[in-house]
Amino acid sequence: MLAGSALWGLYWLPLRWLEQAGLGGFWALTLIYIGATAMLGLAAHRHWRAVAAARWRLLGIGTSGAVSGIAFSLGMLEGEVARVLILFYLSPVWAVLLGRVLLGERLLAVTVPALVLALFGAGLMLLSDTRGLGQGLLGAFSAADLLGLVAGFGFALTNVQLRAGRALPGALKNLAAVVLVPPLAAVAAVTVGSDFAAPPWALLAALGLGVAWMSSMIAATQYGVRRMPLQRSSVLLLFELIVGAVSAALIAGEALSLAELAGGGCIVLAGLAVVWPRG
Repeated sequence: MLAGSALWGLYWLPLRWLEQAGLGGFWALTLIYIGATAMLGLAAHRHWRAVAAARWRLLGIGTSGAVSGIAFSLGMLEGEVARVLILFYLSPVWAVLLGRVLLGERLLAVTVPALVLALFGAGLMLLSDTRGLGQGLLGAFSAADLLGLVAGFGFALTNVQLRAGRALPGALKNLAAVVLVPPLAAVAAVTVGSDFAAPPWALLAALGLGVAWMSSMIAATQYGVRRMPLQRSSVLLLFELIVGAVSAALIAGEALSLAELAGGGCIVLAGLAVVWPRG
C-alpha cells in the first residue's frame, strides 16, 4: 500500500515531463494505459474464462475506472498537485454513500456529519482564492478542481463495484480498471484535435511508464485494499497526499495556502471518520 501510494503521489512528475516533451493530455494517457493494459493483461491471462460470466460487472468497473483514471491524470497536468489530491480524497465519503445506495450497506451515524465536514472543507479550498471569491463559486471552481472531484467519485464507484465483485480474480479486476482508458482517451484526443507530434523516445517512455509504473501502482494498491481492513488502507493511502504535496512543493514550487490546508484537513478527517471502526 505504501509503495502504491508513493507511486500515485509522484505520478504527476512523469506526466509533466511527457507534456514538456510534446506528449501531453489524452495522447499520453492513451500510450500509458496501452502499456498498463498489456502488462495487466498478461497477469490476467489465466482468467479469461471468467470474463463472459461477469462481463457487465467488469464493464462497470472499466467505465468508472476509466473516468477516474483520465480525470485524475488530467487534473495532475492542469492544476496544483496537492489540491487535486485532496479533493480526490473525498472518495471515502462517496464510497460510503454509494455503498448504501448500490449495495444496501448500513449507513453509520457519523456519515452525515462527515459529509458536511468534507463539503465544508471542499468549500474552503474552492473559495481560498480571493479572485475566485470576487467571481462567486463558479469563478473559484477551476477545471482541475472538477477533475479532482470527478476522479475521486469515479474511484469510489470503482471500489464499491470491486466489493460487489469479490469473487472475481484480482488480476481480472485490475485489468478491467484500465482497459477502457486507451480507446476513450484516443477518441477524446481526436475529438479535441490534440496534436500528436512528440519525438519517438517520448512515445516509448509513455509506453514504458504504463508497463512499469502504472501497472505496478494499480496492482500494489489493489493488493493492499483486498487484504487489509478498510480503515488501515485508507490511512495508508494518505501517504499519497504527503508524497504528492511535498514533491510538488520541492520540485514545482506549488504550496497550499492556509485556507487550502484547513479545507484539506477537514476533508481528510471526514474521510478517516467514515472508515474508522466502531465499537
